[in-house]
Amino acid sequence: MIISVIGSGGKTTYIHELKDKYVSQGKTVLMCTTTHMLIEEDTLVNPSLDEIMHQIEKYGYCHAGNLCDDKKICALDLNLLNQLKKMVDVILIEADGSKHLPLKYPNEKEPVIDLDSDEIVLISNLKGLGNPVKNVIHRYTLMDIDPNELVTPKIMQDLIRVYLKKLDKPVKIHVNGDSNLYTRCLKTLLEEDIDVDCICEDWFKTQPKLVILGCGHVSQYLAKMASILELYTIVIDNRIEFANKECFPTANEIHCMEYNQMDSILPNEDNTCYVIVTRGHKDDRLCLEKVLWRPHLYLGMIGSKGKVKKTFDALIEEGYSKEKISQVHAPIGLDIRAQTPAEISISILAQLIEIKNAKFSSSVSKELLESNVHGTLCIIIEKKGSAPRGVGSMMLVYKDGIIDTIGGGKVEYEAILDARACKKVMIKDYNLSNSKGASLGMICGGYNKVLFIPV
Repeated sequence: MIISVIGSGGKTTYIHELKDKYVSQGKTVLMCTTTHMLIEEDTLVNPSLDEIMHQIEKYGYCHAGNLCDDKKICALDLNLLNQLKKMVDVILIEADGSKHLPLKYPNEKEPVIDLDSDEIVLISNLKGLGNPVKNVIHRYTLMDIDPNELVTPKIMQDLIRVYLKKLDKPVKIHVNGDSNLYTRCLKTLLEEDIDVDCICEDWFKTQPKLVILGCGHVSQYLAKMASILELYTIVIDNRIEFANKECFPTANEIHCMEYNQMDSILPNEDNTCYVIVTRGHKDDRLCLEKVLWRPHLYLGMIGSKGKVKKTFDALIEEGYSKEKISQVHAPIGLDIRAQTPAEISISILAQLIEIKNAKFSSSVSKELLESNVHGTLCIIIEKKGSAPRGVGSMMLVYKDGIIDTIGGGKVEYEAILDARACKKVMIKDYNLSNSKGASLGMICGGYNKVLFIPV
């Protein structure tokens, strides 16, 4: 068997993994290249047939090639390789080069695949995502693209498809670098050559971080309710008698410091939510100046209309635009005629939830995001009518159970059965309208399209 490994971002590592697999099965293995490979400790350089076979008899494998320079080998002589093809069980060939970068655009002569290859494996690496093209794609100058553009999943898929179009043999795609639920999904989609645009990264965002500036009574209720919503909560105040664990037992972080010193502890995520509830308009204004220019999903400030106007007028005099200040929700919260600190907290969180859900379709749980179990992820990718859950809602079905929900009822039951039988990426429609909905025990009406991704 001859396996040619091409692409970028982990070819040599993959070849060594295959070598270990086949040697453990009692098969003899030769590792070589049609381009260049780094010389390793046990590499045979400019070897004879006898030297290669002696090492294979001794260790079960051999890494060999002709000297290219002081650090690399190149291809073995063709006659020697042809002899070895008749004598060795498995030949693993590194048939491409990428200058140690995670991604590659091949030129017209690449990859250099042995014509007798039984299998071709294309390697790509998710570590290139989010980085400038010029930093992570070998031969990016051959692409019609801005070198400073950040690599997206679509760009990764386009690079893979460039290879697929060049080759007239079946290709196995292997993607490295998956580190979380989102990239695990991308890995599956890329390896099965399913359009990556069928999922959205925003669906996989953690619940927002809530930063509460000021530690009065409203803040204490806010923190308690935020923990129920699984919001990572940070509270900051300059009074130790308020900024403590006794007052905020559910807060994830408590900082007692002056507001003008808090820059280093403020989050950088674009879905951060800020609630300004300090004891006076001077601190409100200071906090507002600190966070107004930071990435945020929600920014609200408590206070009467008069107090708010005074703060805003002062900022406008300092040069802040009315457009920028209009980002601030003040007076804060939905108008539910709230009176008590608890009611005010509910109105604030209700407004935050409304804004969050308008921008991010789903609120995936921390448990699901942090899960490493293997199973099938079910994601609602299209919704019509009054189906119970929205686009981006997801549920992980694994051997011993499920995590999260896509709406419950018989539809979810059917989806669980479909997920347990799922071996490859698939999409299935669940129509909850009229007689079709009745047959599934649903009366809410509507329609869901669910994507199933083995992860």
